[in-house]
Amino acid sequence: MSSCQKDLDLFVPDPIAGFDSTWHNNIDNSMPVAGLKTALLLPIYKDSFELNATTVVLNTGSGLQCTFYPGSILTASNTPVAGRIYIETQLLKAKGDMIRMGTPTTSNGKLLISGGEFFVRLTKNGQELQLAPNSRYYIQYNDPSPSPLMRLFAGDQTNPAVFNWLPLTDTLNTVTAFNQYYQVSTNRLQWINCDYFYDTTGIPQTIVSANLPANYTNANTTAYTVLNDMHAVVGMYGNATTRKFSTGRLPANKQVTVVIISKQGNDYFLGHEQVLTTGSAGTIGNQSVTVTPVITTLDNIKTYLNSL
Repeated sequence: MSSCQKDLDLFVPDPIAGFDSTWHNNIDNSMPVAGLKTALLLPIYKDSFELNATTVVLNTGSGLQCTFYPGSILTASNTPVAGRIYIETQLLKAKGDMIRMGTPTTSNGKLLISGGEFFVRLTKNGQELQLAPNSRYYIQYNDPSPSPLMRLFAGDQTNPAVFNWLPLTDTLNTVTAFNQYYQVSTNRLQWINCDYFYDTTGIPQTIVSANLPANYTNANTTAYTVLNDMHAVVGMYGNATTRKFSTGRLPANKQVTVVIISKQGNDYFLGHEQVLTTGSAGTIGNQSVTVTPVITTLDNIKTYLNSL
């Protein structure tokens, strides 16, 4: 005879229906991870302004102040635009928001320290607009402790699987730190980042990989490493050969949090683990971090990301 054992402290869920441990070389929009990324996105702020013969200073709902000049905005066919123009903006200051938007702070694999990521899109009659050659506009936003080290980077989404930031080095793209705010001059629309490179000269470095249960794959999971004491977030990209999510090079002796978010079937999963990066001078270490995600809700995931 055996008795039914009740009041267990450990709850083990049933296996997920349609358990799939397949990794893929290419990710497409039919896979669960695409829906996960869409569900995490922050809303876009929408405003409009009249551009005619005078300069326009617009305070957007996202917290960006944008200044546009007459004749500086063109249609796709290079026709000057005047009258009512519609603008979409975002300003990302929190690390959790950067995870939600899939815009980690790295440039060609090198770590960036961010002073703010922002997005600007202009349209008229539903058509995308552009800036005139050699034209620029100004962006201003508040920051309690602006750094004079900041430079501008443009978002590069050429590879849809890996978001990248590319340095903007020409004289039309500058950022100036004032007392509690930044002022940006730029000739770029879409994603822009105010950053500087983290100096790793002579510092031990390591690559962090997530050790996950077999059903967490690049088809249903997204992964990031957050540097706890710096304004930096690093993407962990899935490799179908190693079946691992891994970072690029990170500085050793830093407290970091590995964040795993997954959508499997109709369920959401979240896991996070804090560790100290390790490494030896003169070598690039490899550090595996075991994370066991648990079932949760999309709202709980957003709440956790807001806490980072």
